[in-house]
Amino acid sequence: MRFGTGRIASLATAAACGALLTVGTAPASADESPSPDNSGGFLTTVQPKDEAAVAKLAEEKAEQVHLRTPANKLCTGAWTHPVSTVTFQRAGGGTLAWGFKLSNTARANLGPTVTVTMPYAYVNGKAINPPYGPHTAISTYNFHGSMNKYQFTGGGGGAIATGNKVTFYWFLKGSKPNTAADRYITCQVPKPGSA
Repeated sequence: MRFGTGRIASLATAAACGALLTVGTAPASADESPSPDNSGGFLTTVQPKDEAAVAKLAEEKAEQVHLRTPANKLCTGAWTHPVSTVTFQRAGGGTLAWGFKLSNTARANLGPTVTVTMPYAYVNGKAINPPYGPHTAISTYNFHGSMNKYQFTGGGGGAIATGNKVTFYWFLKGSKPNTAADRYITCQVPKPGSA
């Protein structure tokens, strides 16, 4: 299986931070949450295994989330969760943008500085090179990004279109020892100009 360079950088960051999730605290799968399209949680981390083990565990979990979760809601407005609030809007030109603000609970749990990565993202059931690289900032920062064109992992690509099913999987590593969280959203791309 081939990994994009952005994905390897994200996973290397997670591994360097000691961010391998324990089996009991891996990201909640889509069928474990009352709202499978808007989930995540606070995680316990242990000493890292090798990068390949980190990559395999995270990839399997993110793929399960995407495949099991229907895109019943549009990627618009605010998606609130105990980890963060994600706000989506789609520009008239087609770009899907988001803001990612940590909750007060997340800031208290993770500490004053947080590294946010997006090791996995999907469009219509296929893994793409994630549209968001690692960012380290003060925990009150609005970790924001956008996507219009994408590349499938292993080659090919396209531009997002109205009705596409997308899943974004964020991983957060706190500045407090052994703190981490994850957040994922599966939604349907709205028509251009939607907020």
